[in-house]
Amino acid sequence: MKTLTKESLNQLLLDSHTIEKDRHGLKVVRLANGDFLKLYRRKRWLSSALWSPPAARFANNAVRLRKLGIAAPVIVEVLQIPELQINAVQYQPLSGETLRSHWRTLDENSRNVEVQLFGSFLGQLHLSGVYFRSLHFGNVLLLPDARFGLIDLSDMHVSNRPLSAGKRKRNLAHILRYKEEANWLAFQHLEALLAGYAEKCGPAAAAHLSKSIHGLHPNDNQTG
Repeated sequence: MKTLTKESLNQLLLDSHTIEKDRHGLKVVRLANGDFLKLYRRKRWLSSALWSPPAARFANNAVRLRKLGIAAPVIVEVLQIPELQINAVQYQPLSGETLRSHWRTLDENSRNVEVQLFGSFLGQLHLSGVYFRSLHFGNVLLLPDARFGLIDLSDMHVSNRPLSAGKRKRNLAHILRYKEEANWLAFQHLEALLAGYAEKCGPAAAAHLSKSIHGLHPNDNQTG
């Protein structure tokens, strides 16, 4: 992890473009060379960020995902700016569109095809031990080569074994918290999702996933 001064950070930010910010300041910027810089501020003196900086978790997870054959940003450098209580990760962003934005433009038949592909991708994540706590369709990209990729990786754990049934259900529950995602996956395209998941994980795992969805959204599964 490279240490920068406040002045060095300001120099790095020259001619950058703000992608996201909040009341505390910048969160994501596009640097002049096209790289992205994601900044994490430590808001409390005693924080897990002291011994597990989110920028380092982002970088480590990106490397793990790429080794598993899952598209993720290419890490350039992990930075810390102690006088500002900031750690940051500089990376080359993935090219693509979020599933949330892309699927809104599709007709139902076209979306059904892609939901089945996403079901297979979700199965790949679960079999690979990827527990992405913040998984939603704003964090999944459809890439120009038609693969899926993941972004915003600090809230993730990658283990050496497939996810347990409990973690798979919790992962799914997070996605289904979002009304639009729930409508697509638990109602409109449920069969496609399960078919894709079964391709990777097998029929028994898909049946368990279906049971989890029914438990989380019973009304949706009884409609139509």
